[in-house]
Amino acid sequence: MLKVLLVDDEPFILQGLREIIDWEAQGFHIEATAENGLQAIEILRHTHVDLIIADIRMPQMNGIELLETIRKEKISDTRFVFLSGIKDFEIAQQAIRLHCTEYILKPVQKNDLLKLLNEVSSSVEKEHEEKKTSALMENAFYARSMVALLMGKYDSSDLENVQQRLGNATDLQYVGMEAENDSEYASMTDEEKRTIQRNLYRACLDFIGKDGGLYCIFGVSQRKGCYDVGIICCRELCSHLGMTSADFLEKLRSFVSQEVRHPILYYVGSQVQKLTELSESYRTATIAKTCRAFTVNHDTNLAENRMKSDSGTFSADKKIIDSLIDAVSANNKEAIKECVSKLYTRFRVNNVDEDLIALDMNYFLFHLIHLAIQQDDNINQEDILHYITENAFNTDGTYDNEKIFLNFVTEYSEYLASIRNRSVRGVLGQIEQEIQMHYADDISLKTLSEKYYLNSAYLGQVFKKKFGVSFKSYLTALRVEKAAQLLLTTDEKVYKVAEQVGYHDIDYFIDRFVELKGCTPTKFRRLANSTQRNKND
Repeated sequence: MLKVLLVDDEPFILQGLREIIDWEAQGFHIEATAENGLQAIEILRHTHVDLIIADIRMPQMNGIELLETIRKEKISDTRFVFLSGIKDFEIAQQAIRLHCTEYILKPVQKNDLLKLLNEVSSSVEKEHEEKKTSALMENAFYARSMVALLMGKYDSSDLENVQQRLGNATDLQYVGMEAENDSEYASMTDEEKRTIQRNLYRACLDFIGKDGGLYCIFGVSQRKGCYDVGIICCRELCSHLGMTSADFLEKLRSFVSQEVRHPILYYVGSQVQKLTELSESYRTATIAKTCRAFTVNHDTNLAENRMKSDSGTFSADKKIIDSLIDAVSANNKEAIKECVSKLYTRFRVNNVDEDLIALDMNYFLFHLIHLAIQQDDNINQEDILHYITENAFNTDGTYDNEKIFLNFVTEYSEYLASIRNRSVRGVLGQIEQEIQMHYADDISLKTLSEKYYLNSAYLGQVFKKKFGVSFKSYLTALRVEKAAQLLLTTDEKVYKVAEQVGYHDIDYFIDRFVELKGCTPTKFRRLANSTQRNKND
């Protein structure tokens, strides 16, 4: 029902307009009436209407002034029709210039009014359809641009389109969702799978609310047979919903499980700071999904079963992969190189399906986890998964780069060799001793990882797990503590103290000292000396 505001200083005119036709039958409702332009302005400030019918000549504010005020102050862009008993061409010109919809004479004839309302109704309907079509096109373009960002294949237009609607969002994480591929799902038709996907998408929109379309993407993956939904979780969205990111994920799962009558698989990417880094979050989410099934909670037989084709026979590449596993276990670099070459040659020559390649590789990665655990049963399989996801895959989460894969396998065999000779706990003990002895030297996670044959990313993970802080924070705290001791026990100048603990940039040293001690080195020394004098007195 379209809403109408009638404006005229003559009560009988207003009454006549009310009764001349059946407004409701025409799809209109008289929302309000006003005696002059000032009253109409007040009504419009808090009431939306679709049509204004106003007299031109009124006290306090006439119809022309009313329309001028509405347009100038952008109070409303609704349709405006003038009523007048005077055939005044100049007034008609003013009305047209102010984008008046129509200009009709008093006394108003029923047929003229019906014709006007029919035209307004048709115009509004056409405008709504145009807006709907435009919104669909804009949403489709936005979704395409968001997918381009996630895939890392975007241009400036894609980035600008997303930024215009999402702003400079921060603390972003990609959350992927799709139906669990259980036996029930495997037997479904494509249409039934698509229905689950639609229900999942609607549930995500309902969970987020009116802005859901900005953060939910229907069908992110480009792979055939994948019916997924993606959500871009960010600080601004969580703040709007009054949740932390952890709360968001937990409550999302709970809500979706109630709305969608099928188990849902969730896979979450690493957190990134900018929209331009979203592809990294999507990449790690995809890898997390891939690695999810290949942990020690499953046995070797299950991994092998996953390698079987529909005919029940093993993939033709299993023999090569088993030889590669043996080569990695023995740290035989020549055999590793030969097996990887054979494997990728088979992929190329036989044009192996992407899904079968994924099965082969997942079988291999599953065994890599077991190899590490066989060497050290205290090792955390989550750390191994992190190491694998950081090194085994291309940036898009695939395996088609032979060189990247060979480098990863070679490095992993070195890693296995290192943990055969010492446990991670023993390595960390040695590293801790080295830091205590050489904290003032140019020491870094990279140099330590090279010395002890560990991947730097993995070493950083296990170091933080043991000491509760990152390597950088640990080293900074140790250096500042040593500096504090020197300030209390020597008369060395501050810049000399800084050099003795490993800092050659005095400003950087002071900033770190203030961060941890709450005051500058000079003030720290002065306060300590003052306290000591008071004790002596």
